[in-house]
Amino acid sequence: MNFWKRLRFYGIGFGIGLLIVYAMFGNRTCASPGQVKMRELTFQYFRISDKARCKMNCLKLNDHLLKIHLRHFEINYDKSEVRKAPCGSYFIEEQKEHAGEYNFNLVMYDCDTITEINDINILKAQQTCTCQ
Repeated sequence: MNFWKRLRFYGIGFGIGLLIVYAMFGNRTCASPGQVKMRELTFQYFRISDKARCKMNCLKLNDHLLKIHLRHFEINYDKSEVRKAPCGSYFIEEQKEHAGEYNFNLVMYDCDTITEINDINILKAQQTCTCQ
């Protein structure tokens, strides 16, 4: 067997091996379960209550900006009730790397394919917010 036939034979085996490895491990990531759940909550449809929408207006946020800001937030499982029926509640607060950048935290409820936000807790109000 000459060099080119051996190289082609090796290439075919290497390609088949790559396909097998991709089939076994292709969709895995290096994200923690908390990051995966946060991504899932963020990508679901948002149902926002009137009170939370009023507080979002005080914070000068809309749905899209909130989703962008949620990239810098994480789930605090110590304060969350994930097995709560009918919808698990997740306490969302800013990541330690972004401490002090945001002046709010919130509780998100995971109801099947919908993420509900009933209230937003404003920590330091720049202006008076008359939401009830």
